[in-house]
Formats: sequence, structure tokens, C-alpha cells
Amino acid sequence: MSEWDKNVGVLVAEIKMMEAGYKGFYWLVEGPSDIRFFSSRKRENVELVVAGGKKNVVGAILALSTDPVSSRILGIVDADIDWLIPGYVRPDNVITTDPRDLEGVLLRSSAYFKVLAEFADPSKVNAFEARHKCTVLDYVRNISMFFGRIRAVNDLNSCVSLKKYKPQTFMHKGAWVYDFEWALKVAIEKGVCATVEELKQKMESLPEVDIWNYVRGHDAVNIFAGGLLAELNRGTKVDSDRVELVLRSGIDEAEYSQTKLHKMIDAWHTSKTLAVS
Repeated sequence: MSEWDKNVGVLVAEIKMMEAGYKGFYWLVEGPSDIRFFSSRKRENVELVVAGGKKNVVGAILALSTDPVSSRILGIVDADIDWLIPGYVRPDNVITTDPRDLEGVLLRSSAYFKVLAEFADPSKVNAFEARHKCTVLDYVRNISMFFGRIRAVNDLNSCVSLKKYKPQTFMHKGAWVYDFEWALKVAIEKGVCATVEELKQKMESLPEVDIWNYVRGHDAVNIFAGGLLAELNRGTKVDSDRVELVLRSGIDEAEYSQTKLHKMIDAWHTSKTLAVS
């Protein structure tokens, strides 16, 4: 069974089966990339369990809320746009990345510069930043925000599937430029709103907050990889998977220890009287 084919029942049964021979802590995470990030950053008496999505993490924790194992389970999920959903309440033993997802945390860390060092030609980066009067990261963030606002409108209204709605579809061939009007039209075709005008109005009416709250990490990585391929590459092979690999391994541990995510994990374990390493 694929990790993404799990449901709450399967996940609960998996934990109960593990309980037969294990009495430590569990971290429930959304997907395989989270496992790869946390595997070298977990405590010794913690087992990582991939849940197959945020809904399964929260659903399993709620389903086990009256079971003794509940006190030893921590859910780690992406914040997404939960802050925008009226009345949304998260279980106490579920914490989130800040402000939106793990990729956003990594992109704003020193790992970003390691991606540039691995894949980008410094002279091309300098030329791009001079031409656009912003950093490569700012460009990635701003393009990602556009797609993130479309996703936010969808999450608050229609909730149609946008799994195959990827920024790379709308990138001009051979140039790191995106056709926003085409992206809006495709969103309408998928049912996000009735018209482009309605979608634009709803995007503009979203709260003005830190841009990173609207940046979906997978979109940002997709956009970053697109730029490396189209305009910044030093001639090495690059794609989204390679960018994510460098991001996951590239954050300094001292830097990670200062993130809100790490501090929340520490606080939860401290509350469970577990010695923090």
C-alpha cells in the first residue's frame, strides 16, 4: 500500500500493532518527504509514522484521543491556510510548521543558498537579480504567492481538486516567466470560481499578511526549479526532487534548533517529561 493510500482506520490499526512491542513516542507526519527530513532529527525513543496526508494525521489523533497511547502521539503537519478558516481548532497534540509548510521553512534558511551553490551560475543569478531588482528568493516567493492566493480562494470556497494544478504548466518555454491569465482561466475551468473576474476579486479580498502565509512550498520548489532550468543553471541536472533534497539536507542544525517548529516540538516533549537532547 502506498503511503498516500492510507485512511484513518489503517493508520490507527498500524499504531495499535506497533504498540504490541513498542511503548515510546510517535510522530505522525504527512508524507514521505517529512520522514526523510525528520529521520535524522527525531529523538531516540520516537518512531516516525507517515500518515498519508494532514487529514489522516488529525483524524487518527482524534480517533485515538481516549486511548492511553494518545499521550505519546505528536502530529506534525503543514499549517496551510488553517488561520484563514473561521472556527478551525487543532487538537492540542498537533503542531504546525511556520508559517505554512516545511518547504517554506527550508527556503527561508541557509539551505536556499546551498541550492544556488549546487545548481546556479553566480553570474546568471547576479544578472537576473539586477534585471528584476529583487533576489531570486523574492521572485520565487512572489510568483508562488499568486498561485497560493488561487489555492486559498479555492480552499475557502469550492475545494475542488488542484493536485495537478502546477506552476510549471504556465511557464513560458525557455524563460522564467509565467502566464497568469492562463493560470486564472484554467482555475476557472477546474471550478475554483464562476468567472476570472470573481476569482480576481476574491484573491484581492484575502487578508494582507506576511506573503509566506500564501506560499505553498511545493509550488515554490517547482518555481525555483523552473528558474534554475530556464535561466540560472550552471549546466547540472536539476528538477524539483533534487532541489528538495538539497533543501532538506542543507539547513544547519543550529539554525533548525531556532525555528518555531523545533521549539514547539521541544515544548511538547518537555510537557511529557521527556529529556530534550
